[in-house]
Amino acid sequence: MSLDKIKKEFIYYMENKHSDLPFPKKYFGCLMAIFLEQEAITQDRIEELTRYSKTTISQMLKILQMNLPIKKLKQPGIRKKYYSIDINPREFMLKILLNIMSTYQERTDFFLPLIEEIQPHAQKHPKFETFKKFLEDYYYFSALYIQLLEDTSSELSKLVLTGQINSSQLPNYDLLTSPEYQREIQKLMNPPSSPKTNSAQIIRDPELAALYNQFKQTFFLRLRENLFFQGSQNSIARAIIGTELLLEQRPLTQKEIEETTNFQRSTISGILNLLIRMKMIELVKKPGDRKKYYQIYQSWDKRAINRIRLNVIYAREIQGKINHLLEKMERENMDKETSSFALFLKEILHTYVQFEQYFKLLEVKYLNVRLNTITQEKQM
Repeated sequence: MSLDKIKKEFIYYMENKHSDLPFPKKYFGCLMAIFLEQEAITQDRIEELTRYSKTTISQMLKILQMNLPIKKLKQPGIRKKYYSIDINPREFMLKILLNIMSTYQERTDFFLPLIEEIQPHAQKHPKFETFKKFLEDYYYFSALYIQLLEDTSSELSKLVLTGQINSSQLPNYDLLTSPEYQREIQKLMNPPSSPKTNSAQIIRDPELAALYNQFKQTFFLRLRENLFFQGSQNSIARAIIGTELLLEQRPLTQKEIEETTNFQRSTISGILNLLIRMKMIELVKKPGDRKKYYQIYQSWDKRAINRIRLNVIYAREIQGKINHLLEKMERENMDKETSSFALFLKEILHTYVQFEQYFKLLEVKYLNVRLNTITQEKQM
């Protein structure tokens, strides 16, 4: 197998692996082509490795240069433009991973005014109170996750660059292993209880029903405007559909989700299947009813923990791909060029090993914060 085939396989894999993240389509393909070349690369060479059009590559290069340390070079007497990365693989992979993590750090204060708008209506129907509580929980758990990322980003850098972490930053494992806190952790992970009846979930007053739907659509609109950017339609759909299931607190049919969210049926079907695979929702069947119903299966804490664990899975899957490519290369005759590239891949592998370790530590940190909060509340 030629070195170019190895590069193309990894580029294709990384582009597909990051397709659900809120980055423009083919962003990661172009990024990996520049990175893997290990020297100044022309636009023609990027086209050769990715098979993207010149127009697409030109657009992605502009975006990449805004976000990452990619330099545009000119060589004397040559009209072609060259692009290069002048830092070592660990440092560059760290920048990429921090760039990915910044997409998690969504701004959540944009809907705080909506809580105030709903407040006067909270006593008019239980659904308004439920909506207000939902927004308050959404804000609390999102802000907690973001704060943890911000507080520990330097620890990720230290792990990637040195493989070490400050002992003072290590989580308190003893707290988590005590029988008392094991019971508390189990409570945090338990799925929310479903309403015994749907009658309380129905707003029979037409004006109140219209007002409730108006609040909901305002929230969805603000989600679209503030949390995501170009190239993230799947992320938008997943967030809004998951939010609808969380908010309604009852089994919903695909048709009900379609009417509320205005996504196409095929999009909703794909997202629902994904959420089932992620064990975020469950399929519910009612006796004598052929319709399929979907219901949220996770508490807020379970959602936060799964959000952390998805990063562990992400890191492990990329490690597996790199190890697979390294095994392929070992079976080939290793000349100087392929040997150098194998070392380069091992540097990338190291980064993802440390990225996995970081999120394992982050999960323990998260549980420590939540358990300390529960302890404080009990003492009040």
